[in-house]
Order: sequence, then structure tokens, then C-alpha cells
Amino acid sequence: MRSRAIVRAFLFDLDGTLVDTERLWVAAAEAALREIGHPVTHEQAVALIYGRAWGDIRPELLRDYPDAFPNAETLERLLGAAFDRLKGSTDIRLHSSIALLKRLAATHPVGVVSGSSRRLVAETLRLAGVEGDVRAVVATEDVSRGKPDPAPYLLAAERLGVAPESCLAFEDSRAGVLSAKAAGMRVVALQRPCAPRQDLSESDQVLTDLGDFRFG
Repeated sequence: MRSRAIVRAFLFDLDGTLVDTERLWVAAAEAALREIGHPVTHEQAVALIYGRAWGDIRPELLRDYPDAFPNAETLERLLGAAFDRLKGSTDIRLHSSIALLKRLAATHPVGVVSGSSRRLVAETLRLAGVEGDVRAVVATEDVSRGKPDPAPYLLAAERLGVAPESCLAFEDSRAGVLSAKAAGMRVVALQRPCAPRQDLSESDQVLTDLGDFRFG
């Protein structure tokens, strides 16, 4: 991409961009709800999980299944246990995306902007082997409004000490694209062929593999 001089930092979404955890969360939601007597279709689970922050998913589950999830602690315990069972048998790393992050981090500040909790973000960065490459993290607890609000990306730019317009973001969801664009950033969207289709038309570029991204 052109205009190298104006890009001073790079920001990555996490789930669906660096790691393929969203499909595991879909399966975990299906399993957890089935086990407590509330089976949902795969399509319903996809609509619940994909491209959404945990801060938006949690209140919806608590509202719709109060008998199964009497409080947030029970919800997180049951869903987390189902996720952990699946995670142990699946390589969720998107290797070309991780390689891109490491390549860019060698010359520029890199941050991660996620709708997941700080704990899950930290665990996932360790799993991906990039915790030493990431200079700033924004998780769901850090902002009162998640994507598509610009707040998460604005905070990430602030933590990196870089103007938002000098940042380029990598995203895989419509909410994420809208969040970064509203913050004044350029956005490269990842639309993997195996992932549910989303409207990414407001991004500056769409790639099927972030390994194809060229800078400079």
C-alpha cells in the first residue's frame, strides 16, 4: 500500500484476525447451551458470536437464558469450560497473520484491539507467541463502548502515542472496520474464505490472507 510516510503504527484485531477463536466460541456456545437444555442452531450461534465483543454477547445471553445463567460468573464458567475443552485439541493460530504482525513489529509500534477480556487476550497473545511484539492492548474492560464505536481504537492509538490518522488497522468484522474508520484510521479487512461473510466494503482493502499484505 502507498503513503508509507503517514503510517506510524499498526493495530490488529485478535479473534478472527490473528487467531481463529471465533469458531471455537461458536462451538462452545452451542455445546454449553445444549448441555443446559437450550439447544440453538449453528446459525444462531454464529449470529451471536461472530464480529461481536464479549461485552455485547454476555448481556444478551444473561437476558435470553436467565434460568441457565443466573449470573455472569456462571455464564463465564460454563462457556469458558466448553471453550477450554475445544481449545486443547485445535491449533487456532492464523500463522500468516501472526507472521505479518511480527514483521511489522520489527519496525513499527504494534497494538492489539480486542473485544475479549484482558485475561483471554493475554492468554491468546502467549499462545500466538507475540506478547513480546505487542506494545499496547485494549480489551473489553478498557472502554465503556466497544466496536463499532471508535473508542477502542482511539484508546489504542493514545496508548501507542500515535495520532489515529497515522494508524492502520487489520480487522475481520464489519463492527471492527466501522470502529477503526470512525477513529480516522485506514483499515485492511481479512475475509477468509472459510469464515462467515460480512460487509467489509468500508475498508480500504480486503484480503483473503494477511500474508498478502504489502507495505511500502
